[in-house]
Amino acid sequence: MTQTRGWPGRVLLAGSLLAWATGPAPTAAGAPDLPRPPAGWRLEVVLGSPRLRHPSVVCCAPDGRVFVAEDPMDISAPRADLRQGRILCLHPDGRVTTFADRLHAVFGMQYIDGRLLVLHNPEFCAFTDGGDEARDKRILIASTNPNPWALDWNDHVPANSRLAMDGYLYVAVGDKGVYGAVGTDGRRVDLYGGGVLRLRPDGTDLEVYCTGVRNILDVALDAEDEIFTYDNTDEHDWMSRLTHMVDGGEYGYPFDFVPRRPYTLWMMADYGGGAATGALCYTEDALPAEYRGNLFLADFGKRQVLRVVPRRDGATFRADSRSDVFSDPPGDFRPVGIAVAPDGLGLYICDWQHADTKEAVSVGRLLRLTYTGPSHARTRPSWFLDAACGRPCRASLDELVVALSHPARSVREVAQRRLAERGTGAVAALVRLLGDVDAPAPARWHALWALDAIDGGVAGRSAILAAVADGEPSVRRQALRQLGTRRVREAGAVARDRLRDADAGVRFRAAAALGRIGDAAAVPALIEALDEADAFARYAAFTALNRIGRADPAAWPAIAAGLVHPRPIVRDGVGLALRETHDPALADALAGLSRDRQAPAQARARALRLLAAVHRRRPAWKGEWWAYHPALTRPPAKSEAWDGTPTVLAALREGVADPDPGARLAGVDGLRDAGATDVAAELRSRFPGEDDPGVRRALLAALGAFRDEGSRGLIAAVLRDPRTGPGLAAEAIDAAGRVGGEDVAEAVRGLLGRRPGDPSFRVAAIDALGRLGHAPAAAELEAIAGGGGDAGIAACEALAAIGGDAGRDALLRLADRPELEVRRGAVAALGRLGPGQALPRLLAASRDPETRSTALSALTRMPDARALDAYLEGLGGRDASLREACARAIARIRDEALPRVEAQADRLPPAVVRRLRRVYEGHAEAARGRLFAVDAEVPPPEEYEAYARDHTGDPARGRALFHDRDGPGCVKCHRVGGAGGDVGPELTSVGDQLDRARLAEAVLDPSRSIREGYQQVTVATADGRVVAGLVRSESADVLTLRDAEGRDHAIPKAEIEERAAGPTSLMPEGLHSDLAPQDFADLLSYLESLKGTPESADRPGSRPLGETPR
Repeated sequence: MTQTRGWPGRVLLAGSLLAWATGPAPTAAGAPDLPRPPAGWRLEVVLGSPRLRHPSVVCCAPDGRVFVAEDPMDISAPRADLRQGRILCLHPDGRVTTFADRLHAVFGMQYIDGRLLVLHNPEFCAFTDGGDEARDKRILIASTNPNPWALDWNDHVPANSRLAMDGYLYVAVGDKGVYGAVGTDGRRVDLYGGGVLRLRPDGTDLEVYCTGVRNILDVALDAEDEIFTYDNTDEHDWMSRLTHMVDGGEYGYPFDFVPRRPYTLWMMADYGGGAATGALCYTEDALPAEYRGNLFLADFGKRQVLRVVPRRDGATFRADSRSDVFSDPPGDFRPVGIAVAPDGLGLYICDWQHADTKEAVSVGRLLRLTYTGPSHARTRPSWFLDAACGRPCRASLDELVVALSHPARSVREVAQRRLAERGTGAVAALVRLLGDVDAPAPARWHALWALDAIDGGVAGRSAILAAVADGEPSVRRQALRQLGTRRVREAGAVARDRLRDADAGVRFRAAAALGRIGDAAAVPALIEALDEADAFARYAAFTALNRIGRADPAAWPAIAAGLVHPRPIVRDGVGLALRETHDPALADALAGLSRDRQAPAQARARALRLLAAVHRRRPAWKGEWWAYHPALTRPPAKSEAWDGTPTVLAALREGVADPDPGARLAGVDGLRDAGATDVAAELRSRFPGEDDPGVRRALLAALGAFRDEGSRGLIAAVLRDPRTGPGLAAEAIDAAGRVGGEDVAEAVRGLLGRRPGDPSFRVAAIDALGRLGHAPAAAELEAIAGGGGDAGIAACEALAAIGGDAGRDALLRLADRPELEVRRGAVAALGRLGPGQALPRLLAASRDPETRSTALSALTRMPDARALDAYLEGLGGRDASLREACARAIARIRDEALPRVEAQADRLPPAVVRRLRRVYEGHAEAARGRLFAVDAEVPPPEEYEAYARDHTGDPARGRALFHDRDGPGCVKCHRVGGAGGDVGPELTSVGDQLDRARLAEAVLDPSRSIREGYQQVTVATADGRVVAGLVRSESADVLTLRDAEGRDHAIPKAEIEERAAGPTSLMPEGLHSDLAPQDFADLLSYLESLKGTPESADRPGSRPLGETPR
């Protein structure tokens, strides 16, 4: 650490602005690369590179010092796990000292009473403030996560925190989660995914507060301790979300937000594409009144700080308005951490000043945004600085009590903590203030929490219980919150009374308190409260029921009895309270209800479905991360039996015999989901006597899912029965494709001519024949393929799946048909056969202008040197994605193809030569040959970049280029306003996120920086096929890739010979080479114009080309 002088000393006068300091003196204003602040505000650079590099988070001491942390590990250092982070202290006199160094990446800092709490994962620690440098480090959590730098980035990690009135630090946690975190009192927590963690500043009482978000870096607390977070996008369906975070809240990421589920809570607002970072709520008093209670949200992706005005809306909040703080932000403005200045007149902003890429650069700066109008701040008490900085507090008891009414939260908080230190001597005064209906509500809140801090609220218990019925709703909310936090058993009766309070926020707090108290006596009242109209209050009621059951398993029968309630809304709420809970006592309660023939049938059925959902549980999480796009994959399978598994399976088996068809259906579906293959014979035996159409379909679905060969005769009989309805027949067809067998296949084949008028039915039967590989059906399939349409395409695919002589010969004949649609379908299907089986016909098709692109695409999937001329022609075509496919095919055969490439090098167009050089990069023999010697001059990317910088474009023409599928083809991969592909990032608001220069870079050099999740994966199979794309999903047996055309390829892992993550983006290289410079300028102008939000908040998702938010 830097050795400097000690404390600056108490040299400031109380009441003057200097006494709590405006902070370090900034440099001259008006730098041309700064964003433009709003009228009445000034933006200045306080400290920049090289003195400050890569700032990540900032906080302030009450005496005017500013602490700013550096994170070189995520930009210029060789590894993310290094300890090269440091914290600089900027003093009011202009000095800059190193407060702490040799830290991991710092993303959380809070100054509290002479200590600086620092979260630099995996460590959470507290330093004593030594003035210039840190002293006496104390570990609060030794390890938040064993691998916070997974994939070599310190992102999606536990980050910044805020201290609330209730004495807890609330910590933002990204979806790498918290694993094996142990507080100073030995309490351990695991948080799977993102959410909010809370703990005391001394490291005790560690607890998961809420879950189900993606990558929050900060929490904003309003004056009443309501929590708000700003979350960044997953580039697909989870956008930049402003969310009200509540006790026990579950928000759905990654598997339960599309579609929105009834057991999750929802966001306040969707702000489209971006990369949310810092967040705070302005609770000071220096700015004009219209700023108080406002949220300020930093957005790295949008290059912006948002200002949002929240308004209470029932038990939650709505965003009344949202505005951008800055206009014309430069391309390198990348705000990360933000903090309110000590004088309350502005914000400090950490500007990363660089794209989210790793590079050997030294950049970054700390900015200060200052209000230039008069300060509205009330004078701080003379004792405030000492009391706030960990020095002896000389205030009297009365002075501290008076300070609880100060308009600045910072003053009220310090007074509250100093009053708590007075112990029982302060109780009488605090009780009087809490009960004073004429006192400001915030003063009464702080009085209540000071009582809590003294002895858990015991001495003030009567006053707090009385406050539950206070005339001020906010006081009632805080009283219930305190009683629930401390799990006060005698508060049960008063809390139950508040479940019907006129204020929805009070009703929420009452239910949450009852859940934390865990008293089974509250179950009847909570069940009745499930008719709640307010979504958050209703959520609190069913969450409370679940908490009570977990705390007291003897309460489960009473809770489960709510499934027989006469009101559907209540029954539904009880179902939500019971879901996904692996408790043997609950399994017994539900099994008993499912067998009770006196219970309503719907209750028995619901009990069975709840049991089915917990037939097994997912393996215990061990701290591993699901990476950037888990929402594109399936949740982990429930594969482990638990103590309740036998109870569940027995109840489901009995449910199959229930007299009610709804219950029988629930039993059959549950057995299917549980994979209970040992009951297959029993299900087969029940089919003939079952008269309910829904249950019959479910029986066939279960037998198909079990791949039960013993069901072949039954399935064939159903398919041959002329009385079989379309619904049952469709289920039988699907089951047939799963169980196989010659007799079953013949039964499916017999359907082709029997129901010619039902296209979807025929397509299903055709698909089943392909899965069954039924060669005798080739003639019928060929005839259907000749008719075109959806059935014709499906028939071609089925013939390819059948393969062999029958499938190949039929497709070859179809490829010679006069109808273009039929020829294209056959040519595409021929590409799915093994290498060489249809090469001559595909080569011929590649010379036909009408089938060229289809044939070329097919040829690229099975690279063969005999197709080199076709690949070379494709390399010179306008279709960018096809060019890339041809390049990949040549790469697979480049040694064999090199002599012919060399022979043609002088005749090839320059653009093709340049693309071939990329294919042969690093190939020693090619480097000495003609390919690298011939002149291949084409306008370099720099020429396009310069032209676009100096010329405006036409957005309308650029839009046409974007949507031209035979040209740049951007729309194949990117969605705008709900239209387009979803291979790449959604671009509806890309103009908000990237300036023109960064857009040009992203288009001209898409592989310059590829983050995990957008790496192109290339797979070679045992039969010679090559497939490249993004990983869409992966199971133990199947890898699914999505190619540049948006097609999904499910590849059995047993067939994969080679798998590699390539160094290039799936976005084609050289997109500009087929565009005139003006075309390129037009395309950039269109992208610049995209500043909207997606059409539906139910499927948000956005991120610019080439950039991944952290």
